[in-house]
Amino acid sequence: MRKFIAVILCVMLLASVTACGTANTGTKPSGSDGKTATGTTQPAGTDSEKPVKLTFLCQINVDTEGYDVNDNPYINYLRETLNLDIEIISESSNYANKVNTVMASGDYPDYVQLPKALYFRYAQEGALIELDDLLNETDYPNLMAGIDEKYWNFSRVDGSIYGIPFVRYDTTPYISYARKDWLDNLGIDPTTLKTVDDYYNMLYAFTYNDPDQNGFDDTYGLSSNTGGTAMNSVAERYIGMLFMDAFDAAQFKVVDGKVIPNYITDGYRDYLKFLAKLYADGIIVPDYITKTQKQTEEEFMNGKFGVLNLFWSLSGLHQMREILYPLTPPQKVNGGGESKYIYATPVRHWIGITTACEYPEKILQMYDWSETDDGSVFIHAGVEGWDYDKVNGDIVIREDRVGKNWAWRFITLGHQKSRVDSQLLPILTQSWGELAMEHLKISEQYGANDPLYVSAPEFSELSDYDFDTYVASYRDEVIMGKKDVDATWDEFVAGWYQYGGNHWVELYTEWYNNSYNK
Repeated sequence: MRKFIAVILCVMLLASVTACGTANTGTKPSGSDGKTATGTTQPAGTDSEKPVKLTFLCQINVDTEGYDVNDNPYINYLRETLNLDIEIISESSNYANKVNTVMASGDYPDYVQLPKALYFRYAQEGALIELDDLLNETDYPNLMAGIDEKYWNFSRVDGSIYGIPFVRYDTTPYISYARKDWLDNLGIDPTTLKTVDDYYNMLYAFTYNDPDQNGFDDTYGLSSNTGGTAMNSVAERYIGMLFMDAFDAAQFKVVDGKVIPNYITDGYRDYLKFLAKLYADGIIVPDYITKTQKQTEEEFMNGKFGVLNLFWSLSGLHQMREILYPLTPPQKVNGGGESKYIYATPVRHWIGITTACEYPEKILQMYDWSETDDGSVFIHAGVEGWDYDKVNGDIVIREDRVGKNWAWRFITLGHQKSRVDSQLLPILTQSWGELAMEHLKISEQYGANDPLYVSAPEFSELSDYDFDTYVASYRDEVIMGKKDVDATWDEFVAGWYQYGGNHWVELYTEWYNNSYNK
């Protein structure tokens, strides 16, 4: 018995020494802190760790094929791949109201998708954590390399970074398309369209020269929809993005040393006058103001009108690509050369990490992964075995999944690779086709951003002014002939200044002089 007890004691002593030796080395198993022994960033978690619970407030406003946002192949893939227990809180419409309601409750999500105004608001209110001390090239090499420094600078609120910018890989997602079959039927060579007058004549022919050759007077040149009231809304781009920059009406301006918005410039007045002429001449669908976005796109697909501004990817209308011709914007009416498709900002949204989050590094690790090739495959090809297969080591997207769900995936994740490189281009080509890649190049060639808008902060002092509704109401009244722009323009501009425009100009001009123009 004494020998047996002695043996047991020796075993216990040996185990104790071994455990102490391990504890005193000061080392961790590879991957226990999100890194390998060499410091290479791993996905947000490993199988040996218990998944961290994270809640994400975002706007999933796309087709989810009937799946619940918290129970589908995409969110499950992210959970398993990144070892994160992600719970999504989503609102497809009235998203700003949803964000404000959730944040006002004090029950913050861990991270939240924010448009520019809300990003600045909640950063200034102290609801988001500062990221400057967390962001570094050692822990997040892919994220830091993938996002240009200028976009981090656009993300600064009072000097600090509070969010990860979701940067588009295209300068503008939009191109105006004309029906190629109508052009052919009317003998119009689109390469000869150079001036605003050239485009007017094309739209007139689309309206009155029976472009579909059905023998009926039932077609129009342009249309639009209700589209909300925001100046960058679908309504504005549908009806006028092709022409805005030609009239020098698409960007903020500095006039007499003061910053003013595009919609009170003389160029915007002339642009509205042109659209009013199109409407008065019967070229714009007369009841466009009653249409939803879906109805407008369906009418375009069914041949009611001939020109529509769309994503270069065409999204739900991709089956029309072969019969559509991408239009280049007309020359500027003031003789200033080629105009552009002006898309205000290349930053789609920011991901803010709230002060309630206990594991911000897990979110940053996830977005570091999103900038890798694996993250790029997830966004643009999908999930293996559902969206694509591996054939001899190559990604082959299934025929019935081509072009599907990429927007759903990038919203679910919240970020995407920001550069079209040699890894991403072949996947995009599979998803959209060679012709779509040509259209992507056109959007890059003829796309531009508004440098003042992109660089400017959001001013919380202006949040009580609904400038968008004021301007959009006037815009539609002028287009539909209810107000004569020449007779009412001065009144409209003066009203804007009185409504709060003076404060707008004061704030933007102060920023311009103190920050932008240095």
